[in-house]
Amino acid sequence: MKEEADQNVGRDACKRFFDGIYYSFEGMPEDWRALLSARVREGYGYDEGLLLRRGLKWLIEPLETRQPYSFEAFKEVAGELMIGCVDFSSSMHPLLTQKLGREVFFFAAGRMIDVYGCFEGETFEEGNDCFGSLLSLPDALAKSWLWRTGGWRVPSEPFQGPLINRGLIGHPSSHWRDADQYLDSLGRGYKKKFLAGLVSRFPDCLTKSNGIKRYKFRCFLDTRKANQTGPVGDQFFVVSTRTDQVVYHIHHGDVANLRVLHDPADAIDRYCAHVLRNKEGEFDFSPWSELLT
Repeated sequence: MKEEADQNVGRDACKRFFDGIYYSFEGMPEDWRALLSARVREGYGYDEGLLLRRGLKWLIEPLETRQPYSFEAFKEVAGELMIGCVDFSSSMHPLLTQKLGREVFFFAAGRMIDVYGCFEGETFEEGNDCFGSLLSLPDALAKSWLWRTGGWRVPSEPFQGPLINRGLIGHPSSHWRDADQYLDSLGRGYKKKFLAGLVSRFPDCLTKSNGIKRYKFRCFLDTRKANQTGPVGDQFFVVSTRTDQVVYHIHHGDVANLRVLHDPADAIDRYCAHVLRNKEGEFDFSPWSELLT
């Protein structure tokens, strides 16, 4: 079958990045399991063992009614969850404190997809709304993609920087990009030209804590490839200090002509199915997108 062949090709291509790839926590070397368990006890990262034990089927169950196109795509093309590990314990680099690098992923239509977990008891399903940020997303997105996970992404290579979230819906705890960060990603001069205007339009997006300003007009989905910058692709935002669940849209970096995405659940569901199936071409959001008046 083509799907199985895609999984094998993808897994074989990843082998050069990892010292080991495993389908279960129990299948990992004992010393590596001990390292990961210690980090969970210390509150670092997330519980990869829990993620692997529950599996991809459990993670995508909430999508069945809220994101049906994506759910069908998962069933058709997604392989099993795996964990890839790199042993850093012998490194003498003074700044490297992590002894074991790890990444949980699967292959869909031949492409690697990362999935992040949460600690047990700290998912949205269990009541953690990430300080209200998840309440700013439409329920159909927050209670499906982020109901049991810490977010998803399509990396361009294994072990990509943790703050680079592209392709699929990220989690507000670490993957959403604030307005100033997003504008910087478009290129020189964008922040100076457009940040004040965004704050004027959404004054409640500006917060300050310990003297540090945060611009909580936040990008939760960026269709640009993981290593791509500049005014291309589509980006989607919420004001995470609000619970109105309005989704704003910027197409090809046209910040001056901010748009609103109508029926974002349907639009993003169809887009994510397009990504999972690794379809060619840029997804067209225009049927759901209108200029903000």
